[in-house]
Amino acid sequence: MAKTETDRDIRRAAKRAVKEAERAGKEARKLADSLPEPAKTKVKAAQKAEAERIGRAKKDASRSPLAARRAARRSSARLERVSVRYGTAGGRASSSDAPKSRRRSKTIKQQRAQVKQPSKMAVLSGFRTALATILTPTDKEAARKTAKLRVRRMKAKGA
Repeated sequence: MAKTETDRDIRRAAKRAVKEAERAGKEARKLADSLPEPAKTKVKAAQKAEAERIGRAKKDASRSPLAARRAARRSSARLERVSVRYGTAGGRASSSDAPKSRRRSKTIKQQRAQVKQPSKMAVLSGFRTALATILTPTDKEAARKTAKLRVRRMKAKGA
């Protein structure tokens, strides 16, 4: 049986969906590594289960491309929902708000960036505090500076 242009398009779409699902799985694995322990195990378990489904979809991509595409898209959607549930502090944002361009790996990547943000802020805050303690003058130094300014003003008025 000859392969038509439509068949090729469907197979290409299936392979594209599988690739995107694999990317989403990779991002979910990275997200799991940056999460605290209870959420980490849940995200890793979900990622592992979806990786098996994605593997099956990859094998089916040439034999039954429509089913493979549907399975791959479903897997990436599940991974995105898991990342939203455990990724952000409030568990909001994303699936419904995400662009419908089928780039679910991108939203998972954004969740990972949001998870990292508080720790980055803590480091930066600590650095600023340390810097402030070094650069802030003591009471004695501040009093000396104020006295110098008063003397300069008095000289300026008298001159």
